[in-house]
Amino acid sequence: MEEAHDALITSHVYQTHQANKLRRSGPEIVKGSKVYLSTTNLSLPAGRVRKFLPKYIGPYTVIDAKPDKSVYTLDLPPELVRRHIHPTFHIKLLRPYKPNDDILFPGREALAYYDFGDDPDQEWYVDAIIDHRWAPGLEFKVQWTYGDNSWLELDQVNELEALD
Repeated sequence: MEEAHDALITSHVYQTHQANKLRRSGPEIVKGSKVYLSTTNLSLPAGRVRKFLPKYIGPYTVIDAKPDKSVYTLDLPPELVRRHIHPTFHIKLLRPYKPNDDILFPGREALAYYDFGDDPDQEWYVDAIIDHRWAPGLEFKVQWTYGDNSWLELDQVNELEALD
């Protein structure tokens, strides 16, 4: 029994040592440093293919750091604040910023700005209602001023002047 108990303890110590070799501590992020933000959980514009979107955006400045809770608050630009993205993120979604080495890669500075599409607060006007159909309910094909067409249900276009 003692030999079996010792073998179990030895195997647990060995497994713990092997598992911890692959683990790494989080990046050293302090208040005032710059980080990239992962786009994994961000609400990015609809209609864009996910694989063509950037994996990380930024860099953004850390304005509050709580390493004991692995939570960091970033100074987000206005276009992200307008999209109702909260400025506090877990360390798993952050990557430390490393500036470009101009000697090795001249003129390859990454752009900090990413176009998140149309402003969600901006309103588009209806040019015309060009078609209708009976799907599960009544739907109208609406032509917008910026040239796009979309099918909308009756309750979405009920108050439009073009419907009159």
